[in-house]
Amino acid sequence: MKIRKFIKEYLEGDNKILSDGYQKKEAVKEESLDEISKEIITILDEYVKPAVASDGGNIMFKSYNKATKTVSVILQGACSGCPSSMITLKSGIEKLLKRFVPEVEEVVAEEV
Repeated sequence: MKIRKFIKEYLEGDNKILSDGYQKKEAVKEESLDEISKEIITILDEYVKPAVASDGGNIMFKSYNKATKTVSVILQGACSGCPSSMITLKSGIEKLLKRFVPEVEEVVAEEV
């Protein structure tokens, strides 16, 4: 209840929530992507996002590098500060993508 009260008073006091330099990360526009990237996004949306959302997080596709066969993702919300997010990324998400998209060899998280 103390935290709820603090947040309520903070917001009612017209205090800043985001810094002046904050820039929203936009999702990648699918029209400009290759077929592998579109397939990766579909798998992330169907299998991964619901699981991380249930824990208060989010995952966004950033890019797929054909040369290194690496997928870059952005972890947000609870995922960005979670100590086990790298285990989830490597043991869960990376294995899932490798199974469905043989072109993928690695998944890395980009800093927000």
